[in-house]
Amino acid sequence: MRFVDIIYKKNDGVARVTINRPEVYNAKRGRTTDELSEALQDASNDDSLRVVVIAGSGPNAFCSGVDQSEDRTTTAYSGTAKVGADELVRTMSKPVIAMVDGFAIGSGNILAYMCDFTVASTRSTFGQTGPRVGSPATGWGIGYLANVVGQKKAREIWMLTQQYTAQQAFEMGLVNSVVPHEELEAEVDRYCALIKNNSPVILQLEKLTFNEIGEYTKNHRSPADQFIPNYKSSEEAEERRLSFLERRPIDPSKNLPYVKISPGDRP
Repeated sequence: MRFVDIIYKKNDGVARVTINRPEVYNAKRGRTTDELSEALQDASNDDSLRVVVIAGSGPNAFCSGVDQSEDRTTTAYSGTAKVGADELVRTMSKPVIAMVDGFAIGSGNILAYMCDFTVASTRSTFGQTGPRVGSPATGWGIGYLANVVGQKKAREIWMLTQQYTAQQAFEMGLVNSVVPHEELEAEVDRYCALIKNNSPVILQLEKLTFNEIGEYTKNHRSPADQFIPNYKSSEEAEERRLSFLERRPIDPSKNLPYVKISPGDRP
């Protein structure tokens, strides 16, 4: 694949994957997710690499989520990759660093907290948008955030859809380090140097151990897939997508009713 939406470079044991759509705050479309997956798969298979850094281009964003101007029912929105970037970040043997400079919102925030380390500039902002814009994000990747920041904060982040400064993110454990913008590259380089000085195989086994702690529900069918499999084509989903793009209040009459769930419907 010829990369259009990302920049992929390898040097001195470090792979750098940069989302390159600054005109839309590095929002991901289907092609972006496919290119991310291809680059991360290559980085995973390259034994000469010791660490992977994921970043966003331009001065405004790491990644602002999925591009809501795309049709959610098509591959232009979701992509065609068999293994997604989040899964590759989690399963590759080497540590992955999210270098956040600007907005890490929606799936951009998920990508950042799935990385082994998150290093942010002071001008960064974190948060989720799913319930507000009609994106049915549920399942293991959402629940995993509770392993990072605890149940109360994870529910606050996901269910209230507020935004948080880099310092707030650091204080809740969402971020490892916060530095001024002009020091961000040097701070990430410091992390890379520390990683490269340690045993590759021991780091790999430690990463496997940390991952095992939070994966007991990983193979369960997500609540969205189980109870609202056609949500993306619903009136609510379209209304929330359009209200977000048009910067207007939603029409609450389009909201779907609560799902009727009986005891035993979920494992």
